[in-house]
Formats: sequence, C-alpha cells, structure tokens
Amino acid sequence: MENIKRYAGIIVKHKDEVLLCKRNADNDLPGVWSIPAGRLEDDENPTLGAKREFHEETNVKVKDKIELCGFINRTTRDGKKVKGLMYVFLWEVNKKVKPDLENAIDGDEHTECGYFGIDNLPEHDENDKLMSLIKNILKKS
Repeated sequence: MENIKRYAGIIVKHKDEVLLCKRNADNDLPGVWSIPAGRLEDDENPTLGAKREFHEETNVKVKDKIELCGFINRTTRDGKKVKGLMYVFLWEVNKKVKPDLENAIDGDEHTECGYFGIDNLPEHDENDKLMSLIKNILKKS
C-alpha cells in the first residue's frame, strides 16, 4: 500500500478575517489563495509541523496554542485517489499577524498575503474543501 503524504497548515483568524497567502506561479496550485502549509517530515507531530511550516513560509513563530479544526484529503486532479491528508489548525489572534515573505526561508512560495472576511474571500473552486472550512469558521464569528 502506498504511503499517504501528510501535510499541515494554519488558518490565522483575527476577529472576522483570516490570513491567506497567494501561491506563486512555480508552486503547486499556482495563483491560488491558501493558508501557509506544507508537508510533514517523517513521524513529525502535526502540531509542530504546522508551526514549522508556518514559520518557514512567513517568518512568524507560532508560540501560542493552535487548535486542530479539520482534516482535508488531498486528491489527484480527477478526485479519484487520495494522495495526502492535511491537518488544518486554527490560530486565533488578538493582533494581526504580518508575514515577512522577504525574510522567510520559504517566503518565495507566496507572492502576497492579506486578510479576508467572509464577504471578500478570493474566488475559488466551489469544491475547495479548505475554503469551505474557512467559511464555516468565519460564519461562527
């Protein structure tokens, strides 16, 4: 049986907005607004991996507690085969987190970042499971 790749990412929520970053043209899902996330290392704890990936992509250290808020199956383009599992965490902050892409180890994975509310989320595929999760989180605000 093929090993399922594991990923982890963090949704940053400030009041009624979430932080999203736009994937660069050379990346998986080019031009798509998403959360800072990446592949977990072998046997890496998902919480620690999510914090590591967030820091590598934004140059922001997550010292606070983050809460697991969902799982997303990453599938092949045709949606027929699961190729990975993403652990999605929620980090609720009192002050907006400002990514520093220029000084982040993997900051070049994104071209820009911004905060979005439920009424101004970037356009996305209606089957996008991450955006559905984000909408549910924002509806609870």
